[in-house]
Amino acid sequence: MTKFLTLWELDRTRIPDSPEEQLQYYTMLLSMIKEDMKNGKTLEFGAFVGGFKGYVIREGTEQEIHMEISKFAKFTNHKTYPFLEVSQLEETLSAQP
Repeated sequence: MTKFLTLWELDRTRIPDSPEEQLQYYTMLLSMIKEDMKNGKTLEFGAFVGGFKGYVIREGTEQEIHMEISKFAKFTNHKTYPFLEVSQLEETLSAQP
């Protein structure tokens, strides 16, 4: 399976003004991520310190990743990249003539 790195940034226009609503908003987003991690669709999630940005690592087909990212489209701006791990790079190098 291909792994994908998504770099995300919260859409700040969607963040509520009141602290109580902000807590509910962030809790809702975190619950969505935890559910994706529980069902194995998201392998890793992180938020960069001091900001409204972070990363997600997912594994799947292009279509599966598109569906997962679509759930967060109204909350975030993002860029997604497929990537190769060390073992895949080694396989590529050993296959060269």
